[in-house]
Amino acid sequence: MAYIRNANITQAPQSQAFQKSLKDRIAEMKALNNAMYEHKPTQKLSSDAIFQQITEASNNFILEPNLENENKLAAVLENHNLLLYTYKHQETSQDKRDVGRMAFNGYVDRPQEYQLSPMFRDLKNYPLKRTQVATETYDLSYSSVWNVFKQVPEFAAIEPQLKKGLSTYGVPQEKLPELNLKDICFIINEQFRAYHTDKAKVFEQSYKAMHTKRFINENEKEFREGLLSMEGVRQDYVDALVGAMKRGITDLTKLKDRNGNSLYKQEWDNQPVIDVHHIVNIKDCAQKETNDKSFASINDYNNICFIVRHPNHDAMHALEQELNGHRHHDDIFYNREIDEKYIFRIQPPEGVKCIFGFDKMLYDKEYLGIPIEKKIEKERSNSGYHRNNQHKRYNRTAEKQTFRRELNNRW
Repeated sequence: MAYIRNANITQAPQSQAFQKSLKDRIAEMKALNNAMYEHKPTQKLSSDAIFQQITEASNNFILEPNLENENKLAAVLENHNLLLYTYKHQETSQDKRDVGRMAFNGYVDRPQEYQLSPMFRDLKNYPLKRTQVATETYDLSYSSVWNVFKQVPEFAAIEPQLKKGLSTYGVPQEKLPELNLKDICFIINEQFRAYHTDKAKVFEQSYKAMHTKRFINENEKEFREGLLSMEGVRQDYVDALVGAMKRGITDLTKLKDRNGNSLYKQEWDNQPVIDVHHIVNIKDCAQKETNDKSFASINDYNNICFIVRHPNHDAMHALEQELNGHRHHDDIFYNREIDEKYIFRIQPPEGVKCIFGFDKMLYDKEYLGIPIEKKIEKERSNSGYHRNNQHKRYNRTAEKQTFRRELNNRW
């Protein structure tokens, strides 16, 4: 079995014990009539010790991606309430990744000069080379890059402003296919950026802010309880954080008063920082494409999880690190024997909306309303990779090897 760097969604290990524990946990949550999930691990380990276990298992798999290390990693993750997912690799363009990230953040940065295409850079810097083009004559469907942008509704809505910018720089209709993503970013930035800044705020509110507001409005009580149950967490910090989240902000260092002065307190330096995490990573956004959905659904609320930063968020990315030059962080594995590429990811269980720690998670209220039998059925179907597809993959490898041996014996 050989792997090299470079690699629909199926989810990983799902034993009968896990399904039973899932049923018990959900029943307990309903009995308590809240969305808090507390799993009691068999070992009382600190979060840092658990993170070390996950990191070591991830590193072993990255260096030797074989069946044994894969199963060990899956077992370690399951023991600490996380799951190993795999995606059968499909190419995701850099344009989709960049547009997805801009939509999440809600603004467009001003590109550097060297990032612009030669054609657009020429028109930008030498006005005499420009031609007069009427705004209404542009057919932007000829721009492959804009066809990516417009899959995000907020970008599609600014098409008139983009046409205006194209006309300003005299971009001929026949040159639209030559526009790259940074060219369009430059024009959008020119149309929307505020005075004395390189950022252009295109959206009324980013997807990040929108989801942060929704989460805290739906889960404030449970979120407060979860944070305050952690050792050393201050009430004044939680109050400030909840207030900021209602404004769409999770980073308290960005809080300002009316005069622009920071409201952040130095005594909050050791308080838990909250990250807004994509369950299916933005760089894997092509995995979200179906007949009725585009890559832009990567920013849907059901693909967002709120995580206390360290070490919980770090654990979610343990498979994406670079180890002494052995592997690149893009986490793509190539199985030479069956000529297929795979991406491995660490993700939370279905329905988890916030991770305070490996033994304390908050479930989405909508998910809690789904009948237990349907949850278990969904978890079982999502677990197909580790218990089913994994064995199919390795069996296919064995079958190919057997066929080659037989073929060689004939000769």
